[in-house]
Amino acid sequence: MWGKTKLIAVIILGIATMPAIWVWAEDDPAPSVIINEVAWAGSTKPDETKVSDDEWIELRNLANQSVDLTNWQLTKNTGTSDENETRMLTLPANSIIEAKGYFLISRFDIDTSMLNTEPNVVVKRDVPEDNGLFSLSNTKLRIGLYSGDYRLDENLVDVAGALGKAPFAGDSDIKASMERNAVIADGQQETSWHSALASINFDSGVADLGTPMASNSIIVEPPILTSITPAEGEVGGILEIESICGDNFSLNPIPIVQIRLGDIKISADNVRVADPTLIDNGQFSLDGAETGRWDLVVTNPDGQTATLSQIVKVTEPPPEYDLGMTVRINEVYPQPNTTSNDEFIELYNFGDQSVNLTGWILDDMRNGGSSPLTLEGRVILPKQYLTLYKPETKLTLNDNGDAVYLIQPNGFELDRTEYTAADRGWTWARFDDGWKWTSTPTANGKNVSSTPPVEPETEAKIDEPDDPQPELPTFTSGNVLITELLPNPKDNDEFIELYNATNQPIDLSNWTLKDKSGRKYTINDFAVTIQTADGLIVQDGQYVVITQTMSNLALNNTGGETVTLLDPTGKVIATVSYPDKAPVNAAYVLEDGVWTWTPKPTPGKINVLALDEADEPAPQVDIVLPDSLPVTGETTRRWWGIGLVSLALGAVVCLVRREKTGNKSNQSSPLLR
Repeated sequence: MWGKTKLIAVIILGIATMPAIWVWAEDDPAPSVIINEVAWAGSTKPDETKVSDDEWIELRNLANQSVDLTNWQLTKNTGTSDENETRMLTLPANSIIEAKGYFLISRFDIDTSMLNTEPNVVVKRDVPEDNGLFSLSNTKLRIGLYSGDYRLDENLVDVAGALGKAPFAGDSDIKASMERNAVIADGQQETSWHSALASINFDSGVADLGTPMASNSIIVEPPILTSITPAEGEVGGILEIESICGDNFSLNPIPIVQIRLGDIKISADNVRVADPTLIDNGQFSLDGAETGRWDLVVTNPDGQTATLSQIVKVTEPPPEYDLGMTVRINEVYPQPNTTSNDEFIELYNFGDQSVNLTGWILDDMRNGGSSPLTLEGRVILPKQYLTLYKPETKLTLNDNGDAVYLIQPNGFELDRTEYTAADRGWTWARFDDGWKWTSTPTANGKNVSSTPPVEPETEAKIDEPDDPQPELPTFTSGNVLITELLPNPKDNDEFIELYNATNQPIDLSNWTLKDKSGRKYTINDFAVTIQTADGLIVQDGQYVVITQTMSNLALNNTGGETVTLLDPTGKVIATVSYPDKAPVNAAYVLEDGVWTWTPKPTPGKINVLALDEADEPAPQVDIVLPDSLPVTGETTRRWWGIGLVSLALGAVVCLVRREKTGNKSNQSSPLLR
């Protein structure tokens, strides 16, 4: 038996993912039941109170049939010779361990201990006469398992620990148990054991490491950290993790993700590990956080950590921004076909009030490039343009690519546009479906879209197929518009709103959304379900609201974001970018052909700028959830509530359909009303 024959095995650590393997001397039969885990260190309550006598032992059945453990005995030896061995517990009647199963023996029941799984035997309840004997030493401990009277050597089944030695594994400071390796060998050898790395089947809030009534934890390599995106947040806000890259992140249980400044730690909520190299979700609440450079710390369940020092920047929140400002960059002319003095930047006021631009700043590169222009005494009238030429701005627009920033006096980056290499005579202009190059500069006028002349194609003789091939649907820029983004909601879900601007239905199957990082999200993949019998077919004049919960596409709160809509062929149909920061609960909306921030999100209906409370229209009727789309109401587009759907059902789609009144050709764009 154990300890009386020579063990012929080499134990290799770090392969806990393997099934249990028996390694015995050839003349020894393999025991069917072993001591699998010993919690000798006690436990820690959620309030960090130590409970030294909250101890337990787990047995494991390696055989394919159940075993009756009635009258089996557990012993302990805290001395230096076999004579010091004493009986610790005799298992009561009907103690059955199932095939390939576990058997948990605990000093206390599920209500008194920190366990969240019911023990098979509770010493105080089931064998009270042995209660005082069941205790596990932290300094010298050898445990014996016997199939009967422990004084008969032939009854010895298994041993955990060695005479005169402390437990081979486990930790009394962090309350980690001692677990058997996947390669099961002599329990009297230190190499047969490891400290628990996972925390399974404990009460909520208990940080003990152990796996009672579950597979022993896996030995893993320490985590590695390389980057976090985004790496900046504001006091009082939420820093949403888009990606933490590295290696060896635990998948189950997931690691603890924290930022740390000195002794202050903030843990991320809703952490999701995509694979061992990527953590792709999580939120840090920066409410009350100090400003400064914080460390990023990832701790696997085994306690091994990785740190990126001073990687996360926490800043003071910006001043309250006037989201009602209606001035935007409308056109940039970098390389005129005349002289460089004809370069211009055009602003447009799409609002109904004049805006005094005193103190506003135009810049072509933040903290670099040309010196910024601070406007003085300039007023832009409602629905009017303001064209600023190079002699006034002193801004040199680079022909090989540049950017233009519009900054309010309080430092808020209200608008920004970036362009790549500019051809001579072409201007960079804003349209409903995004910024485009056009060969028609329109200083102080409405932008005009134009394209290069099409070269005539040389006719070539081709073999006609025997059978006509089905024509794939073709789409052009502007067929489907991105009309609203909610990147930084206070309470509800982020969303992206799309609108079918054509006069015919469009099937969104295999269309994709792409974010700033270049990651694509196929609409089929996140199962948009439009509430009609037409599946993913969006009718003309219909909105679709896609939430983050549905798509997993997280819009950046800092660092800016770009959302691009592509058709099944990969053609860009619409794109939108917003500047550096997304104000809390503000929507970025397309209104009158211009993108602007507004504090009034309008998912699934026409975008409007903020109204005074007295100007807000009264609700028409209580919204209900019909089996099909509503058809009653005024002759405008109808919507059924994304808010109600989100709150009541956690639904992911909101639709809007206008009633078809009059000739569509006489109807103006809903975004320009």
